[in-house]
Amino acid sequence: MADSLQVENYLKQTRHSQHSIIRLGLEQWLFPYLRRYQSASPQVQFKIFLFSHFYGQKVERVLEDLRGDRYA
Repeated sequence: MADSLQVENYLKQTRHSQHSIIRLGLEQWLFPYLRRYQSASPQVQFKIFLFSHFYGQKVERVLEDLRGDRYA
């Protein structure tokens, strides 16, 4: 699951940065991760999906709160 978080963070970085070194790091790391993910059992893949999804939502809420986009 930690690998999936790292992939997610790399993808966010590449969206906001034009530095080729970030993209190169992503490419070198992403393909082995995808092979490990594909070889995992369906149950583990589902857990990774759920964890990544809820983690992403939590990060978005925290960022919105920090920017003041949410009002109670």
